[in-house]
Amino acid sequence: MKNLILICLWLVSSLSFAQDQVFFSEGTDATFYDQGIVDVANLGNSNFEHVAPPCCPEYNDKMPCATTAYTGNTSLKFHYTSASPSGVWKATIFRNDWADIDVTSNNYLTFYLYSTTALPKEALPKVGMRVRRIDNDSEEDTEYFNIADYNTDIPANTWVKIGLPLSVIMNGVPAATYNFTKVKAVVFRQNDDDLLERTLFIDDIKTTNEVVNGILDNYASKISIAPNPVIDVATLNLPAELMDAKLQISIINSIGNELQHYTSSGESLIKLDLSSLAIGCYFIRVSDGKEVIVKKVIKQ
Repeated sequence: MKNLILICLWLVSSLSFAQDQVFFSEGTDATFYDQGIVDVANLGNSNFEHVAPPCCPEYNDKMPCATTAYTGNTSLKFHYTSASPSGVWKATIFRNDWADIDVTSNNYLTFYLYSTTALPKEALPKVGMRVRRIDNDSEEDTEYFNIADYNTDIPANTWVKIGLPLSVIMNGVPAATYNFTKVKAVVFRQNDDDLLERTLFIDDIKTTNEVVNGILDNYASKISIAPNPVIDVATLNLPAELMDAKLQISIINSIGNELQHYTSSGESLIKLDLSSLAIGCYFIRVSDGKEVIVKKVIKQ
């Protein structure tokens, strides 16, 4: 029965895959993405790395790329220092063909993020969309949303999947009535002003249906840790649907170092011994080899 459930989920995912709308998957080359535009005019006291394409140095507003990638060869490089109040950084990511996209059949906006330092979820960039207005077909940004409520803290040097329900964007408080069958771009915007230098890599930006997030992601909300906070031993609770999946489980610290490693094999309860670890915050990384879920645990 469990195998049948997984097979059915895989079939549904395959059928739904064509509905994914990809905004970024690969850079123009290893150094920049031509369709990624940094708003250099409004940076103010904030800094955000931007580059010019080799052919056209006058267009010095392109998103840099890096070879640290979740899939493929490149990702977008967000290297910035956020300040206020005189300005903000903003990066607008169009498709590589600059085309409009219909996202109305999708449920989530997702992307993978890698931070070189531990990143509290409250410091994640705000996210919005560039959309055409219904009344005159001009382009306009939606409001920008703080996505902390939908995601977890980000440990250093670990790819983490970030998601936001599209309903949050579509049902927001727009400055105009937007046509979400004509979405131009995903927009990332400054969210903090702590003057900390950060380097993030962002990859695989798309809108998608929930079922194509992968078998592991389908059951992410059912994966839990108890007790939390923990003094000695915590139990990682896996839903019955994942008992047949071979999962790699790691305990990592805030700078991305793996401290312990487990492999699940037909178990729904995994004992995690944190008794030898110092008091503090740790992350439990669960991977099926393709998808990654990160849960936070506090050691007392």
